[in-house]
Amino acid sequence: MSSHRAVLVAFFVGLFVPVSAANSQVGHGGVTPLHKIPPGQWIENVVGDMDKPGQPFVIRIHHDAGYVVLPHTHPEDEYITVLTGSWALGMGPRINMSELEPMEQGALGFVPKQMPHFGHARVETTLQVHGIGPFVNLPIDPVFELTATTVLSKPSLLKPGVPTSSSPPDCFKLKVGAHVQGDKGRGIVVGALCSPANQFTQYWVRKSNGDRFWATLQFLKPYKSAASIARANRRTAALGDGGP
Repeated sequence: MSSHRAVLVAFFVGLFVPVSAANSQVGHGGVTPLHKIPPGQWIENVVGDMDKPGQPFVIRIHHDAGYVVLPHTHPEDEYITVLTGSWALGMGPRINMSELEPMEQGALGFVPKQMPHFGHARVETTLQVHGIGPFVNLPIDPVFELTATTVLSKPSLLKPGVPTSSSPPDCFKLKVGAHVQGDKGRGIVVGALCSPANQFTQYWVRKSNGDRFWATLQFLKPYKSAASIARANRRTAALGDGGP
């Protein structure tokens, strides 16, 4: 999938889209190399099928820098290994950044089934998760997703959102397409996630070079792109030409 098409997928069907299996020969043994997951893709299926009850699976999950995994549970035990980047794991039903336990490259995290937990990717990070299916990320409280066209409900954090008629009016102060600047650079908002129970909204920002990061509103400020400044200057000039 090209990076351009991946962006379109993320825009129109939601932020989290599973990808095809990485190792089609797994039934006969083999090696699945570690490689960079293309932009806009979130899950790489390595071994088995995470949706099948009772079947062992291995997946790789990509998180852009700054992403906070909202509190959720799984129906089975979860084993998390940091392959690249820097991650952190916290236990509990509410986001509490002070409760996060750092996980650097090679660290293993264990989450018992039905245990509420959350996470944070300090930098761009790839996780390898294994366990027994079904692997479902069930949010503790309602989660809403902002797309280019609507607001969706997220009954599972790793699945595309579904239409909803009850999205909170104050979840998203910024809209898709807004130009913003944060400590990780400038870019355009391409999506967002909101947890009203946690009073927490994070925005997904795409930079001009295609890199992405996540940030909350307090770490973002609006900025005018060169194109918008040029349009404003043209409008001002036109008004001046038509003056008395």
